[in-house]
Amino acid sequence: MERVSLRTAFHGEPDSEQEGAKVADQGPDEVTLGIKNGTIKLRVPNTTPDDQVISKKFMDQFLQIVLELEDGSELNVTIDSSSDMVDTQLIPASERGRASEG
Repeated sequence: MERVSLRTAFHGEPDSEQEGAKVADQGPDEVTLGIKNGTIKLRVPNTTPDDQVISKKFMDQFLQIVLELEDGSELNVTIDSSSDMVDTQLIPASERGRASEG
């Protein structure tokens, strides 16, 4: 995992030395998580050639992304534009191990 303070990353933001320590820890951070493995599921018409599957047209309809994160947990994101639903589920690494045993 990599974390960067957006407050200090962009030029033009007030300098914490100029404004004092009280503002140094305020503001959002950008967090980058490493991906170990993953899959993407799309719904496409059965006449769609393989070389045309990965396109904006199909990614805008239904999309499920399953990612294994660097800590062994699994992040599932399902987007269904026909119902404007987005569902996310995080399965901790400890629970993923138990699920595979059963």
